[in-house]
Amino acid sequence: MQRRAMNKAINKLNLLALRRHYTEPHALYNSLRSQDSLYYDETSQSWLVTGHAAVVKILDDPRFLSSLGSATNSSAGQLSPVSRQMLFMDGEKHKQAQNVMLRPLAHMAKNMPSDIQRFAQEAMATANRTGEMDAVSGFASPISLFTIAHVLGIPADDKAMLQQLENWSDTFGDVTSGYFRGEMQDIKNLEDYFRQLIAQKRRALTDDLLSAFIMAHDIFPEEDDLVANCMMVFAAGRITTKKLLGNGVTLLMQDWETYQKEFQANPRFTKQLGEELLRMITPTRYLIREASEDIDFSDTFPGNHVVRKGQRVLLFLEAADFDPAVFSQPQDFLPHRRPNKHVAFGYGPHQCPGATLARVEIQVALEELLSLSSLQPKPGTCPVWNPNPNLGGFTSNPLVFKPA
Repeated sequence: MQRRAMNKAINKLNLLALRRHYTEPHALYNSLRSQDSLYYDETSQSWLVTGHAAVVKILDDPRFLSSLGSATNSSAGQLSPVSRQMLFMDGEKHKQAQNVMLRPLAHMAKNMPSDIQRFAQEAMATANRTGEMDAVSGFASPISLFTIAHVLGIPADDKAMLQQLENWSDTFGDVTSGYFRGEMQDIKNLEDYFRQLIAQKRRALTDDLLSAFIMAHDIFPEEDDLVANCMMVFAAGRITTKKLLGNGVTLLMQDWETYQKEFQANPRFTKQLGEELLRMITPTRYLIREASEDIDFSDTFPGNHVVRKGQRVLLFLEAADFDPAVFSQPQDFLPHRRPNKHVAFGYGPHQCPGATLARVEIQVALEELLSLSSLQPKPGTCPVWNPNPNLGGFTSNPLVFKPA
């Protein structure tokens, strides 16, 4: 009877349950991890990976592919827009594409702090007059939008156009993550915009990321390659920092005055805050890989762990970042945590190439945010969750404060 009850409980631990409880997934992650950190879910016919060691090992194993077989190819045998994104490349091709990004992004990480500070200050200008601010739409969203527009070389003088691009890109992000919501015309509009921008850039290349893509003729030989990767960078560069900042402020408000005092005593404290926020929020919920051959993990992770060729593996980064085998008191927000080996930016060959710039963006945004006094939730309101369970995060988080 006890064994039957245990099996029944395990059977409830599946991908559907994780999607249904995406706003509070860690109880399910803990149950999964305690049973098996590398667990085969019969309902989704995929492996659910919740242990830090297993996530790191698989992400660093070249036998697990990002290209996901037929899912990234059209019925006519042509590359789909998804497969043209470097996220879904593997091996040497992926390495070369990622290298195109690394140099300009490293340069921007050194030279953009003042621009990001300006974006943050502009975002708070209206809020400072009223003492109210939505942490998502009024702070995190404009900072992430203007930062990634600057990175790609998108003109920022037409704010209405930027807002439209953001809306279209949100639809693109939903569809790419497997949540089909919104008008598909939005994606076509976003694609058309980048085709026009590419044509303009070809006539006058600058030092932005899109120009770097255009100059890498051997890596991105077709316009479709350029468009797909622009759309990917624009969406990923916004969604991750928007979620991190929009959700993270709720954690900071738990001990706001203490964090303000620590920042005043040590301006580098925002780096520590940012790292722990990345661990606690982990903007990318999970990554998907596909086995290119039969792979036996039974010796490494006790049990029957033979991942068959073609089987999919879902690597839950947010679960790995709460693994008690690596993080003591994982449920607690501890800014002074050392070491902090989170995998918020992934791991291995596909680790996010924009991680350094994202860290700068987060640090500068936190510096501006910590200038606010008595920050607290707006009475009578509560955060609103993104209905897309694959991305998560708040779409609204109303706050009140004393203007600086």
